[in-house]
Amino acid sequence: MMENKGINVLSLFDGMSCGQIALDRIGIKVHNYYASEIEKKSMQVTMFNYPNTIQLGSVVDIKGEQLPEIDLLIGGSPCQDISNLNKFKEGLDGSKSSLFYQYWRMWQETKPKYFLLENVAGNKSAIASITKLMGVRPIKICSSWVCAQTRMRYYWTNIPVNTLPKKTNTRLTDILQEDVDEKYFLKDGRLKWLLGSSGQRSLNKRFVGIDTDLAGCITKRSEGSWNCTYVTQNNRLRTLTPIEYERLQTVPDNYTACVDDKFRYEMLGNGWTVDIICHILKHIPSGLAIEK
Repeated sequence: MMENKGINVLSLFDGMSCGQIALDRIGIKVHNYYASEIEKKSMQVTMFNYPNTIQLGSVVDIKGEQLPEIDLLIGGSPCQDISNLNKFKEGLDGSKSSLFYQYWRMWQETKPKYFLLENVAGNKSAIASITKLMGVRPIKICSSWVCAQTRMRYYWTNIPVNTLPKKTNTRLTDILQEDVDEKYFLKDGRLKWLLGSSGQRSLNKRFVGIDTDLAGCITKRSEGSWNCTYVTQNNRLRTLTPIEYERLQTVPDNYTACVDDKFRYEMLGNGWTVDIICHILKHIPSGLAIEK
């Protein structure tokens, strides 16, 4: 009788390990989960929740020949230079987004049975280059299918996905907490900015939203750059809480609670919408996890 030992997973740019949440959620057994990450706070969250994770450090230092057979390669390479919001338009030549080539290198070196690569729906030239190198057309899915966030992303994969996720029609009001700490309510300085010309321009351009049906796309610097969604509670404006950010990414409540709010916002903004990843990974043929 064949024994199901689980699969070997290599996750590049692992962050807080959203891929591991997804695999866990859909019941795919993992034998070894190798994670490449350099952000210490993200690694702290991963190890708190998944202490058996094998941390490998920077992707540039990993050699495929040093790893066992990889069944699944996943990752979302940095998007900053690809994003249409980046005024420099460096694309894959940018210092951050050029790390895509490390994913491509590891794909070539490990020759995984299945792969999943995520990135923003941005720079057309960069998207075309990624598509050519990965050899598959990306699936374009907005996170609003499964949560209360507008987050359009491309997913390149050889997993035989033939459906869209089930639409949930979740709205921002559905995921809000009833009682929140005073620290999340806007201070005078933030209110002054919001009511000023700069804040009003951001509102008009929809970089900022107030009591919207769906939250805007959360990013690493959503709070830091004042590019975020505000809600009214008890006749006062407040920011979204870290738990609400987790819900917008379909991450379990308090998954990131072992680090400070600043880092929670950043890693959730950098992370994946887990239920989208679940939908893709559940199409992996069931026989993959069977040890020959």
